[in-house]
Amino acid sequence: MHVALLTTTQHGHLNPYVPVVNALRTAGSEVSLLLLSADGGTLDEQRRRALGKTQVHPVGQVEMAPWSGDPARIGPMLRSSPVAGQTADAIRATAPDFVLVDSLPVTASAMVGAEASGVPYGMIWANLGGVCPSEHRRGRWPYDEQVGDYLTGHGVLWSKRTHSARSPILNVMPTIPALLGEDAVTDDGVRLVGLPGAAGTRGDEVDFAALDRLDPDRPLVCVSFGTIFYRRPDLLRTVIVGAAATGAQVVAAVGDLAGELALPDEVLTAPYLPQREVLERADVFITHGGYNSVAESIRAATPMLVIPLAVDQPVQAYFVGRAGFGTALEPAGVTRQAVADAVAELLDPSRDYRARLRAAQPECGDSAARTAELVVGTVETLRRKGEL
Repeated sequence: MHVALLTTTQHGHLNPYVPVVNALRTAGSEVSLLLLSADGGTLDEQRRRALGKTQVHPVGQVEMAPWSGDPARIGPMLRSSPVAGQTADAIRATAPDFVLVDSLPVTASAMVGAEASGVPYGMIWANLGGVCPSEHRRGRWPYDEQVGDYLTGHGVLWSKRTHSARSPILNVMPTIPALLGEDAVTDDGVRLVGLPGAAGTRGDEVDFAALDRLDPDRPLVCVSFGTIFYRRPDLLRTVIVGAAATGAQVVAAVGDLAGELALPDEVLTAPYLPQREVLERADVFITHGGYNSVAESIRAATPMLVIPLAVDQPVQAYFVGRAGFGTALEPAGVTRQAVADAVAELLDPSRDYRARLRAAQPECGDSAARTAELVVGTVETLRRKGEL
């Protein structure tokens, strides 16, 4: 059995999919990673080692900036993109039995390529956009209708209820019922497989010796806006100083901004944190709402203050608030006092944030292992039906 997984070089996509690739290999599959370079990104050596013997095939280039610009340009950009043809060629050249496609707007052209290749394919998500009702995302996603028109014009299924693509064969959503509640759209064949972020090597592991300096008798706040959206020094400084004003210890991932922030000496910073390890010790997590961060926080039973900055992050903020796993602040409403008040609320045991998160732990599972199980089962079913 040969399975291909198609995604981008963004950390928020490689992080959850390295374990999926390895779980497929553990299940006995040959795996090819078809990799779209996002804004010129590459596969670093540490992640390459984490992928073991997986064959990696560069596919093409996608750009992130247009998705924050004029939505009217999205349709023409997709129609003129070479990525559809590059993806179809890559799939035919690697000749897998099945392709698992990372479903997000920036990979829309790759979805068209998967459809054109003639190889059976499924969809998998690295955020909650695939199950979020359109009324909770329409104002945030003004390019959705153009993406939908482009995809349906090339034979790809489109859910108008969620404004996202669908596979006719397999749709895998790495999440849990406790996070989604009753609002999510899952009755059209979407399979929930548990949360990303389970134990295991992903290729992003780093050391952070300063953890040994933490005082176990003081609350700990972890701050991270991810590897793309952190570059907002004024906002980041306001958040960190506001959290520190509560008397909590603060550990922050600041990328290359440490010299610009002028933070109190007691704040511990690093370019990149071993986030899963830090969250196991944290009492509050202040995050931009990237889905991997949200999932890791739920696994650690750490309440969240979500400050959604772009793309899918407002969707995650909506579900976190709905589930009672944390609260949110819009970026325009971020002040030191607002952050201090929100952190104080999240630290208050009477508000039951941590209790709700602990109650969700039995659902977390291992999304990579469950995804591999579903993919293998799907391929075996297609073979029995003579469709491979």
